[in-house]
Order: sequence, then structure tokens, then C-alpha cells
Amino acid sequence: MPMLERVAVVSIAPILPGVVHGGSQRILDGVLRGLADAGAEVRVVCSWRPENDGGFELAPSVKVEPLLRLTGYFPDPWEVPPYQILHSSEAIAPVFEWAETVYLHADTFYLRNLIPEGRRVVRSFHDFHYETALISAFGFDADITIVPSDYLKRCIDATVGATPGRSGGPVVVVPNGIDLQIYRPSPGVTPRGVRERAEGDLVLLWPHRPDPRKGIAEAIEITGELARMLPDRNVRLLVPRHVDATSSTETREFYDNAIQLATAGGVMDCLEFTPWWSGDETADAYSFADVTLCPGNFIESFSLVAYESLACGTPVIAARVGALRDMRIPGVYTFDWNLPDSASIQYLSLNGKDINGSLISALGNDIDTDAVRTILKEDFSFEKMQRGYLAAIIGDMPDAPKPSPESPSTVRFTIAPWCMARSPWIYNDYEYGWTRRDKLAEFLTIGGHHVLGRRAGGRSFTLEVAMEFGVTPEQVEQGLKDGVIIRV
Repeated sequence: MPMLERVAVVSIAPILPGVVHGGSQRILDGVLRGLADAGAEVRVVCSWRPENDGGFELAPSVKVEPLLRLTGYFPDPWEVPPYQILHSSEAIAPVFEWAETVYLHADTFYLRNLIPEGRRVVRSFHDFHYETALISAFGFDADITIVPSDYLKRCIDATVGATPGRSGGPVVVVPNGIDLQIYRPSPGVTPRGVRERAEGDLVLLWPHRPDPRKGIAEAIEITGELARMLPDRNVRLLVPRHVDATSSTETREFYDNAIQLATAGGVMDCLEFTPWWSGDETADAYSFADVTLCPGNFIESFSLVAYESLACGTPVIAARVGALRDMRIPGVYTFDWNLPDSASIQYLSLNGKDINGSLISALGNDIDTDAVRTILKEDFSFEKMQRGYLAAIIGDMPDAPKPSPESPSTVRFTIAPWCMARSPWIYNDYEYGWTRRDKLAEFLTIGGHHVLGRRAGGRSFTLEVAMEFGVTPEQVEQGLKDGVIIRV
């Protein structure tokens, strides 16, 4: 394995001493410690906050330097006075000169001209919908791009990889790792800031950062449904307040809005705000809860929350959105987010229709925690993730294979990786909802199961096969324009 000595790491988000404030930052913390264990000297450039003023040492040979005068908040970290970007450039240029390799974590870094020629540039993406990530993906190349899921790789390959004149470099999947030493069952432990369980308690956990698309409104509505369905139970909804709740007006407004929703829904007595927990404390919260809720339409690229909850033995209710559609681990119960007129038995209605599917299944079934943790250890261990990142940053990971071009006569189509068909509807992650497509949706739902698999060589199809099913060329062309289907 090649030796690695000096690595510059860039995180647009701030890094704070003793606090990890989000899933992407937990991954970064593990990557940094893995680099240190491998003998690298690491300088981490991040956004300045009063809490990290002056910098600090995260681990031996890992120095955090808050040299970026950006907002530190997404989705608009670069919305600062231009002289602050100038000052940031002047401060970080010597770090790149010092480094042999540059790693851009959750790449939203635009000042590529500061990186000297000859430096190996490795980046990762943990979302593919914020403007910052899209600009980086389409505007800049890297020696290798790391993503946490097949879902995200498919989305990038189908867009950046299909852009004329763009290569972007190879994209490889390194699944996020779950630290099974931290995330494990802790029965009988009450998390910090939470009152103890009482007989009849039914505890729901919504452990997400303050983004409405993470499903706080849906979580409150689910709480109300359960409270009405199970009047003999004391339904509790735990919501940790983010570390930015005291410093960000937008974050405070998010929690104020949650209070208004709970009050309007008659479940204010069920809503319990808690502190923003550390990793160990979050593991206690997962174990304390009866079910973890991931009910929103945010485009998840992996969903650490779901995997961490399972590691602690707690089932998960999740909308089939983004990478959550691909979860095939016992203990995950999914539903079609707000599907109009749904007849699916797995559909969890948030409009007072039927709550019996996914949620009641989750509450009535115990997880085989040992079996689930065995799966997580084999496929999603923290150590495996660290090895994957280290191999990519060092240059010891083989390039991803590149597809061979097809001639126009063999052009095939398939449903876009960010879409899902439920005749007559098609859900689009990027539209955050459903559109009615009738014949095309029927073909992708019914035909996709029978025709695509049996006659069209897997999940792709030709225009001729679609026309046999009654889909017109105009509908295919419109589907391409709307991003519902893509060319293979």
C-alpha cells in the first residue's frame, strides 16, 4: 500500500470540539481518525465558529483549523461578503501547498484553483440535491469520488456521467459505517434529558436535524394517529434540539413550528424536546424508543439514523424515498410517502385513512438484534468504511469500470434511479412527490415486472417494447424531459 504523509481535508461545515452535529460529520470524524491511525499527518480546514476559534487537535496528528469564513450553514454556506471569501482563500492556500493529497469531504468546495497541480484530489458526496453539491459534481473533476450508496452512484452516473464532454472521474461506493461498539442495545438506560419510562408508555423517536423534509410534520401526525388509536397508551414523541437551536434563527423557527403543529394536532402533551445527544447518548435514545421514525420526503443518500437504530435493536418506519428504497434489512418497515389514493397494505396514511400497515407491523414485531448486527458487521462496519476511505485517499482502490458506449440502434431506457412507479403514479425524489403518468406508470409498474424482466433483458427496455405495451414515443420523450426515465 502506498505511503501517505500529508493530507489536507476540507469541510465546509464547522467542526466543533467534543460535538458531532450530523451524520456526515460522524463519517468525517471516523475518516480523520482512520487517517491518523494509518500514520498520516492531517490538517483539517473548516468553517469558523466561536466554539472552534483558534482550532484544536481532534486526534494525534489531526489538527482542525477553522480558516474558512463561510456561513457554516447549508444550503447557502457561500452566501457571505466577498472579502470573506478572499480572506479564506489567503488563509487556506498554504495548507494546500503543504499537502500531498487533498480530501474534500461532502464536496462543496469551489476554490479549486488554490489546489496546486499534481496534488491527488479525492472527494465524497453525501447528498446530490443541494445546489452546492450539484455545482461541484457538474463543475469539477476529482481523481476519485466516494459515495455511500449504490443509489447515489446511480444518480451521479445517470446525470454527471451522461453529460457531454464530462467525465468527472470514477465513482466508487463506500457504505457509511456503523460503530457497533457505540450503537448497541442499552436496555434500562434513560437518555440524558428524558424522563424515565412508565407503564403504558409508547415512545417514538425522531432524531433528525431540523429540516422539514426530514418529516417532523409527519412524525407529529403519526403521533396523533397513534394517540387516538391507542387511548390506553401514553404516546411520547422525542425530538432532540439541534446544537444550532440557540445560534440560528432558522433553527429556532423550525422548533417553534413543530410546537404549533403539535398544538394544532392536539398532541402537545406528547411532544418532548431533548438535548442534542452525542453518539453514546443517541445509542441510549434508540434503545429507549419503541420505534424510530424516518417519515419525510428528504432525499436520503444513505440514512445513518435507520442503520444506527437497527444496531440498537429498535425498528424503523421509513418512507420509500432516496436510498431508503434499497434497504433490505429486517426491522425496516417502509411506506409510500403520501401516495394519492393508495391501496397498498404497506401504505401509512397521514390523512386519517389507514395506519395499520407499516407502523403497527413495526410495533408488533421484535427485531432479531443479533442477526441484524451480524449483517451490519459484515456490510456496514465502521472499520470497513475507514479502510475504504483510506484506500481511496491513498490511491490503493481500483478505478470504477466505465460503461462501453452503445450504438443508437441499441438505445435502451429505464426508470430513473430517483423515481418509483406505482400505477398510475410515479414518485420523483427531486419533485418531492407524485405525478400521474397513467400508461407510462402502468408500464413501469406492471410491465416493469413482467415485460422488462422477461422480454427486455432486465430492467431496461427499448422503445419498441414500450410501444407494444401502449406507451407512445411522445410519452417516452416527455418522460425523458421530466427526468422520469433515462437512457441507459
